[in-house]
Amino acid sequence: MTLYLCLHRLPKTTVERVARLDLQHQPYVDFLPISEGLRTPLYFTPAERELLRGTNLYGAMQEREDDWKAEWREVTSWVSDEEVRKELTWERWLWGCTILSSRAFSSDLIDGDKDNSTPVLFPGVDLLNHRPDARVTWFRDLDAGIERADGVAAEKGSLTIVLDEEIPAGAQVYNTYGAKANEELLLGYGFVLPSNRADFLTLRLSMPPDASPTLFSLWERLRLSDTRHYVPRSGVLPDELLAQMRLLLAQPVEIEEIEERVQSGAEGWSEVLGFVGWENELDVLDMLGTMLDSKAEALTAGPVDVTGEEIRPEVMEMVDIYRQGQVEVIQAAIEYHERLFDETRRKAEEAGVPFDEDDLEDLEEDDEEQ
Repeated sequence: MTLYLCLHRLPKTTVERVARLDLQHQPYVDFLPISEGLRTPLYFTPAERELLRGTNLYGAMQEREDDWKAEWREVTSWVSDEEVRKELTWERWLWGCTILSSRAFSSDLIDGDKDNSTPVLFPGVDLLNHRPDARVTWFRDLDAGIERADGVAAEKGSLTIVLDEEIPAGAQVYNTYGAKANEELLLGYGFVLPSNRADFLTLRLSMPPDASPTLFSLWERLRLSDTRHYVPRSGVLPDELLAQMRLLLAQPVEIEEIEERVQSGAEGWSEVLGFVGWENELDVLDMLGTMLDSKAEALTAGPVDVTGEEIRPEVMEMVDIYRQGQVEVIQAAIEYHERLFDETRRKAEEAGVPFDEDDLEDLEEDDEEQ
């Protein structure tokens, strides 16, 4: 699809060199925004990119650019015509990828095949801007027959978007893209929403380099999913994040106890890793506190050595809104962590276990002596 879009942007003399090429959507492509009008991070100047340093979006931006460049190199390697390959530049490929990421729908909307879903474009429908609370209903008819302008029957399937609210004359008609955080909106669409209720913060764990085969085995048997975890605006730390950390920080004797739980019939991470031990719980909370403090420091520190000469006002405003949302989520997460720590300490004391780290070490020494 990206290649098909890009071919519409090549010089006419170059397109004519491609045999049996039928570009049917030139009027639609001519109506699409040009590169100069796009505001996704891959179109930021170097100084503008630095504004994102310390956020999750900074790494996501670089990862997306690397992936798209790899695709571009692969696709251009397929092109045998030197003139066509020369015109199929990275700038054109970036434009095509950005158009697709910001305007495409999922093909299963019209064919129902989720397993083989691909991005599709609906000219006209993709003109509608996003408003989270827009009252619209999407209807799909998998059996609807569509006839092309030349009378030839096309594949079946249709999508209808119905407005469920009155629109005054002259007012803008909106669609809703769903509950999307500013991180996704800025990366994929090039805009943000102030005080976005869908904002979240990503916390990512990594497997220790010296992780044992037993740990890897337990990870698979407990069906632990992605190590990326999403903290909502409420700051509530995901249960699976805590469960994964309990396993990653477990001592050898605790790993053995976890294995025994699995062998005795316990299933799933929620049942096996709901609680491992008080020392383990302390390690998890300590590590979490360090992670959150580090994240907060990076977000509040902001970029360094960035001048305003290459920073457009609209980009600065978008980044400020995005960063502020991230700061608000991390602050909520830190407050939740403090409440969780206090609650865990209270439960430990009720169980007759001291929750001070030095007291726990003394308790372990007493147990070893006994």
